[in-house]
Amino acid sequence: MGNPKMIRRASLALLFALVAAAFVFLPAWTVRAAPASGADAEAQFSYARYLSDTGNHAQAAREYGRFIERYPGSPIIDEIQFRMASAYLDAGMFKEAKAEFGLFLANFPDSAFAATAGQRLNEAAGRATLADLPVVVIPDINSITPGRTLRAVQVMNFVSSDYAGVEEELRSLRVAGVNAIILRVFHNKDDRFYPTAVRGAQAGVYFNSANAPVVDDVLGRVLPIARRNGLKVFAWMTTRYADYGMENDAALACRAYDMTSGAMTPCKGLDLFNDRAVARLEAIYSDLAAYPVDGVLFQDDLVLRHNEGFGAQMAALFRKETGKTIDPDALYIQDGDDAQVRYTPLFWEWAAFKNRRLLYVAGRLRQTVRLKRPGARFAINLMYESLTNPAYALAWLSQSFSAAVDKGFDYYSVMAYHKQMDDELGTGPSAVRAMIEKMAVDASVMTADPGKVLIKLQTIDWKTGEPLPPDDVVRLIRKMKGKGGVSIALVPYRPGLPFYELGDRLASGH
Repeated sequence: MGNPKMIRRASLALLFALVAAAFVFLPAWTVRAAPASGADAEAQFSYARYLSDTGNHAQAAREYGRFIERYPGSPIIDEIQFRMASAYLDAGMFKEAKAEFGLFLANFPDSAFAATAGQRLNEAAGRATLADLPVVVIPDINSITPGRTLRAVQVMNFVSSDYAGVEEELRSLRVAGVNAIILRVFHNKDDRFYPTAVRGAQAGVYFNSANAPVVDDVLGRVLPIARRNGLKVFAWMTTRYADYGMENDAALACRAYDMTSGAMTPCKGLDLFNDRAVARLEAIYSDLAAYPVDGVLFQDDLVLRHNEGFGAQMAALFRKETGKTIDPDALYIQDGDDAQVRYTPLFWEWAAFKNRRLLYVAGRLRQTVRLKRPGARFAINLMYESLTNPAYALAWLSQSFSAAVDKGFDYYSVMAYHKQMDDELGTGPSAVRAMIEKMAVDASVMTADPGKVLIKLQTIDWKTGEPLPPDDVVRLIRKMKGKGGVSIALVPYRPGLPFYELGDRLASGH
């Protein structure tokens, strides 16, 4: 591994797959490179330490473990392994702590941390013995709410130009074993119109709304067709980018910090720290809830990049919550004109704060819909980095898989797009497939319900729009169907795919 003191590792089952990642942000399809290795190592250490300092010890242990796997030759590797073992102990994971302290002492007997590690090993060993005593637990069946496994397609567009043709498309999907469609109900300025749409607004929504421009009521026409054919319908809807008709309202615009000029500039979409913007979203979602949809998928615009989210409302809320003032100079460290951006401890606190705000907004929208649709289910789009590189996801996107799980969504929609991942990571198709399998397993462990993990598989090349080879998609479908009942969605729906590969006995019962 390149380390003169080769570290002997225990089971890696608790550690996530490791990547140096870039990301594609739908629907703009723009790519941003990941930090260089030096800055990335510093960010990884800083993120893990932040988790420990804020009491998230189990997560911190995973992130320290990630550091060891990724940077085994680091000069501070002994400190990192000591911190990982300590985090397991602080998390009450005594068997893991005992094993890791034992490994630490074997690997680094001369470390400055060795004496303390010996003491903590004895503590972990004693508490691990107590933890082995049998405990009888009577489950509360009322608290068990298993996810409903989906075999879905995400519909960006239909092929047919009339609804009779749409019915044939949906009927063929159901016959193949598909049990749900995730229907696009928004229209951004550069999107393709549904062929069936009688075009009204040039940007807006595909359902009747008094609070947003309406392109056409496609949802109202598709719902009864889907019902006749035994398909559930999830409305796929924007959040931050739902500024249709409000693009010129500067007070509602997101604000970003320009790293080059040092100035604040408008950024795409709504300022979700502005309660007026959130209230407008609630009004639009209330209009959506007038339709008997089975659920809602929050679009992947529910993110804030590492330099986005500034503004007076944000600053006031952050000061109220933390007592601290936000200043870009206190968040970023830049050495030289073209140096990588590094982050201060305050930045990580701010990134977690932004993540909490985004999940708070999602919670308000869920409440709004459930006032009219108590049984509606909710899925949230999560970038693959939220599982493969949580530090990167929190820094660059203000996104956290574990924080989303704590909020209790019905589905965690993992954008496991194999072609995109291979383009960005350059690891090759085989390694990407293994990474996606690992993501499905890790997400299932974190949610404690594989059916709530919605693995989304890519069917076209985002850059060219060309169809991807069906065999590649089928290979991944089969892998996912072997992962203990995870939900699967193909993105986007396009004819010519062997949709019967999605179908199984489980799908026919839902």
